[in-house]
Amino acid sequence: MSQVTIVRATYADVLPKLRELLAPLGGIESFVKPGQKVLLKANLLGSYNVAKAVTTDPRVVEAMIILVKEAGGIPFVGDSPGMGTLKSAIKAGGLEEILEREQVAVADFENEDVYPRPENRVSQRLVLARAIKEADVIITLPKLKTHVQMNFTGAIKNQYGLMVGVRKSNYHLRLRDNDLMGELMVEINKTANVALAVMDGIVAMEGDGPSGGSPRELGLLLASSDLLAVDMAACRIIGLDPMKVPTVTAALRLNYGEGEEKTTFPLLAPDDVKVKDFRQVAHSKDIIRMLPMPKWFMRWFGAQWAPHPQIDPSKCIKCFRCRNGCPVKPPAIDPERGKNVSKDCIRCYCCHEFCPADAIKLKRSFLDRIFHFNSLLNFLSRVFGKLISKFSI
Repeated sequence: MSQVTIVRATYADVLPKLRELLAPLGGIESFVKPGQKVLLKANLLGSYNVAKAVTTDPRVVEAMIILVKEAGGIPFVGDSPGMGTLKSAIKAGGLEEILEREQVAVADFENEDVYPRPENRVSQRLVLARAIKEADVIITLPKLKTHVQMNFTGAIKNQYGLMVGVRKSNYHLRLRDNDLMGELMVEINKTANVALAVMDGIVAMEGDGPSGGSPRELGLLLASSDLLAVDMAACRIIGLDPMKVPTVTAALRLNYGEGEEKTTFPLLAPDDVKVKDFRQVAHSKDIIRMLPMPKWFMRWFGAQWAPHPQIDPSKCIKCFRCRNGCPVKPPAIDPERGKNVSKDCIRCYCCHEFCPADAIKLKRSFLDRIFHFNSLLNFLSRVFGKLISKFSI
């Protein structure tokens, strides 16, 4: 059985309320041992003012830093913003002075490491922030928000920020399928092995989140070692059917966490604090389609950005591992069909990972070789991040 704890709280009393929240779970000492390095993975989507309720409130982060230190742990904080730099997001989100005062380091979300996961369906070779390897324990601190593409962004989705820079957008362009995106996010969570989720629902976001919605005061904190359970509980609180959330349905398919039938609530239950008029997403949107570009251009640009697999017939041994391991049905790649993949290829690169003969190459487009799209987009992300920080009030 999983446990989800829920308490009423304000930012003024967040520290004692966090102690109350974690007590039924064994306290912070159940998750953090003396000397362990603890990554506090906040939601730092971009350079947004804290009043907009886009990011995890700095007072929640500060209280968790204090608790980790009390347990003898060594906290460090980080995320990879969807736009801008981590430094600008920390400053705009009110964390800079807290980290300086508490002498807490910023996690390494610039460098990457490869995390082989051959059992995965969407990505057998996850490239994630080096911060994961530097941490003995990961505690995720999501913001309770609705989301225009995934309907809800909570504990499971918060680890999508373990992907560095525009790599996240790259997957949005490549997959273009919410069920696959949900599975990818669960695969990231399984890799990261998050120990605890503490969700900031004191001031949530309703409507067209993750950044375009409206702050909504709920006065709640939620916690669990089961990220699926805490997400499902949060959905019930705001009146959202959890089965409409791709990360939830993916977690159930992949046996990541327990379902509602196996979850207990030692403090408050979702029905005790349910909000009847929480504004949901009006219309689900593809994140990439929110950009002010024609659909045909985004399809073309995706093809230019993401390399496409290609079979080298001189090396292919016709083992068909690529075809058998392709998540697309019918398979997008087949040695019997020729060297090229079909237009249905989702750029997951499973075939590249499966091939024992190194017969599948990832071919970059001619334009990508000239313009280096990843470097260009990272540069534009930093520029737009500064503009958001400047005009965020």
